[in-house]
Amino acid sequence: MMRSLYSGITGLKNFQVAMDVVGNNISNVNTVGFKASRVNFETMLAQTIKAGRSSQENVGGTNPMQIGLGSQVSSIDKIMTQGSFQNTGVKTDLAIQGDGFFIVSDGSSYYYTRAGAFTLDSNGNLIQTSTGYKVQGWTAVQDPETGERYIDTNKPIGDLVISAGMTMPAKKTSNVRFEGNLNSKLGPGSFVITLTDENGINHDVRVWFEKTQSDLGTDPFSSSQRYTMKIDIDNDGTADVDGYMVFNEFGRVEEAGVYAESQVITATTDGSISGSTALPDGTYQTIVLDSSGNVVYNGTTTVSGGSFTINDSDITAGNNYTVILLTPNNASNSLTIAPGAELVIPTSGEPRFYESDNPTNFVQTDYTSPRYTTAVQVYDSLGNAYTVYYEFVRLGNTTIGSESFKNAWIWRAYTDSGEPISLIDEDGGSGYVAGLIDFDESGRPIQYRGLDSSYNLSSGEVRTIQFDAGQSGDGVVTITADFSGATQFSGDSTLNIPWQDGNPMGVLESFAINEQGEIIGTFSNGLTDVLGQIALAVFNNPSGLSEVGNSLYVVSANSGVPKIGAPGSGGRGILIPGALEMSNVDLAEEFTKMIVAQRGFQANARVITTADQILNELVNIKR
Repeated sequence: MMRSLYSGITGLKNFQVAMDVVGNNISNVNTVGFKASRVNFETMLAQTIKAGRSSQENVGGTNPMQIGLGSQVSSIDKIMTQGSFQNTGVKTDLAIQGDGFFIVSDGSSYYYTRAGAFTLDSNGNLIQTSTGYKVQGWTAVQDPETGERYIDTNKPIGDLVISAGMTMPAKKTSNVRFEGNLNSKLGPGSFVITLTDENGINHDVRVWFEKTQSDLGTDPFSSSQRYTMKIDIDNDGTADVDGYMVFNEFGRVEEAGVYAESQVITATTDGSISGSTALPDGTYQTIVLDSSGNVVYNGTTTVSGGSFTINDSDITAGNNYTVILLTPNNASNSLTIAPGAELVIPTSGEPRFYESDNPTNFVQTDYTSPRYTTAVQVYDSLGNAYTVYYEFVRLGNTTIGSESFKNAWIWRAYTDSGEPISLIDEDGGSGYVAGLIDFDESGRPIQYRGLDSSYNLSSGEVRTIQFDAGQSGDGVVTITADFSGATQFSGDSTLNIPWQDGNPMGVLESFAINEQGEIIGTFSNGLTDVLGQIALAVFNNPSGLSEVGNSLYVVSANSGVPKIGAPGSGGRGILIPGALEMSNVDLAEEFTKMIVAQRGFQANARVITTADQILNELVNIKR
């Protein structure tokens, strides 16, 4: 018999296998996540007719003479290239862009697949639609104290459950963050007015306003704002005359005066100070400061016969007090700059300063209320909501006690429901009526202090408020503010609180899956939280996995062990939500393979036919 008969038979068998693979590829051209296969051939045994001979001294060598005995299938390989994506719009449909396999479980074994057509069953399990096998990943762990959920990928994978009615517990607000600007140009503006004396000499008089510790004693958060008025007569940069002015919220003057006299008096009797003055008899607005600059008394004093007595329970015998007498409101409001040059200071109405004998020469100071308020909704541990207002007042260039500030603001907080709010320093101390923020020359906050009821500065940092929510069934709510995002530039005030870390209770309304496989739930309180994360597995040799039907694979001896982790990590691909990976079968290539297989089969059949004819001729020789 001829060897070619058997060689042709092996060829027929091999091309039958090739057609089987091509047929399987084409039948799965629309199978989600399908990976095409290919067939590789190799030679079978070869019969040696004559062995090769090496070269001799006078004769060259010869090659061996061999006749091959046909072909055989060497391998059927999986082509694990990326398939194209088909958008479905179904939120539980997932495609993998890159390497990796989804992991599903029947309760006893793990299976691996690229087909991401998933859905939820009646119990909220994320499952493979065709088999009901449960998709594997990590369920978010909820912190029992804070209620926050987080993913621990170091734990074993398990079923993913997304139950209707899942809740997000209420969380007490502990921190708020400020962002935005506080306008540096709030309050009354400074100006220069030129007055002409009787000799025709011009005098440039500069007027500006500052907040001092004595001005804070008249409720610095009220709609009416008191300022110390500084008047530089010779325009040399130093104030020659001090006074005060009170503006209402519309920028109109409610009260004003020039300090007529200031003297230090030692109290000889508890509760009273007696002194003498050259001022004419009358009633004078009076301010009494202790040795630290704190306001002890702010009221009126009657001067009679050059003497006066001030009575106040805070006055202590033996202590020194600074007594400031101001010009009375019913006295002349003109300030003599030089003979024939008098500046009229407004005591009510528009803040218009003018020359006494020439009212058309005037300057009206600009005034913008230095108060700014922003609000935030915070929560106690039961989820009860409170609106907290933070109110800011610009002090600007000021001195409090022995410390000077150039860009200072004070602030306080209050609730819409009236709960008393305390300010707490970093050591837990209380008793502060306001906080103070100082900004540097670049408009950034540099320190946070507190002011007690006498407007003395704290030594520690004050950024925390506290109030009792006991009437709502909760306890004390303590909130620390982060002011680092605040600025102070010349521009509109935009300071706001874009973030706080509390929330009311919420019920799960919907969910979505992101590229990292995180299942993000949206709750009725408007917040989102992570519910779980889908796991992916990668293999050293994914082509070595064994198919078990239903587009599933299992581990084989040559696939390597699964390396399980989160999408996007460790060489794993990312997920494309709302899409499925299509088959990677190329029909043009498969049709070409089909033609090759057909022609190969035909050729091998011709070999067998030809060998049969030769044998037939051999038989006919006998006849």
